[in-house]
Amino acid sequence: MRKTLAWVLTFILLLSAAGACADYESPTFEELDGLEWSFCSGVGAWSTDLRIQADGSFSGNFHDGEMGDIGEGYPDGTIYVCSFTGRMTLMEQADEYSWKVHVDSLIVDDEPGIETIDEDIRFVTTDPYGISEGDDMLLYRPGTPMDALSEDMQMWAHLFDWEFKLTELDNWFLSSEANESGFVAYPSNPWEELTAEQLLEETGLSFGVPEGAENVVYRLLRSENLAEMQFSWYSDECCARIQPAALEEGELMNIADMYFAWENEREITIGHCHGTIGQAQTGSEEWVELCLWYDAAPGLMYALSIYTIDPDGLDLTAIAEQVYIPAQGDD
Repeated sequence: MRKTLAWVLTFILLLSAAGACADYESPTFEELDGLEWSFCSGVGAWSTDLRIQADGSFSGNFHDGEMGDIGEGYPDGTIYVCSFTGRMTLMEQADEYSWKVHVDSLIVDDEPGIETIDEDIRFVTTDPYGISEGDDMLLYRPGTPMDALSEDMQMWAHLFDWEFKLTELDNWFLSSEANESGFVAYPSNPWEELTAEQLLEETGLSFGVPEGAENVVYRLLRSENLAEMQFSWYSDECCARIQPAALEEGELMNIADMYFAWENEREITIGHCHGTIGQAQTGSEEWVELCLWYDAAPGLMYALSIYTIDPDGLDLTAIAEQVYIPAQGDD
């Protein structure tokens, strides 16, 4: 009788557990498409950022600034960087709140250990941090109770960063026990799409549209007062940016957020502004070319980047001259 009762209780518990798991539909990568995933401490300096597509492919970047790591030629410190791509597969449900995600492949764009110096900063290519090929990660849904996560998971999910104690996850969370990491997904895109007229009215910033430009889109990152114009130029994709900045004479700032091993760098002049231009391979057949310049009179930093197959047949400075509209008029 006791054995029969024990089997009945065990059967009921198993049914209850199965029912608890069945309350949640299995997630799909289509649900996660477009989310920005970030593994960071929350104090700046370093982060690994991911973007997962609907088919399970992903791309990411890692950077870690060590401003105290200085030497001859790089008095402003060192930044370790890595760009990578890969693919992951959504596996079976692990427990009531999580699903297993297997990292099938991960390929870095540049071999680790490549050193370059740009604008008094040393850039060193390295391996990605927080994710690795072959890893089995755990994907947690928003609404997961805090006590379902380990203390390390709670830390990487930034559940302790609030003035009041959170009791559950607000966002999707991807955790790796092997890499002691946790990626938080942020659903909202901080960039706002505007018209050229709205951008000028709200910020006073404006772009010139180069001859031959198509599919022109204007965006604003309001938190950083960073304006952007994306456009196609024949078969290439371009991005121009403007941001107010107070810089010293001869100083430039990389507002393009591109960290490559730049080649063929040289100084240029756009309008009456001092600037630089450089090229870099992206790890495929494509090249990226970046032009930076600063207009000291209004205090505006500019950037223009382009992805192209044939950098030798391109004059990016000519495009930059058309993008640049002197805020104080022509001299």
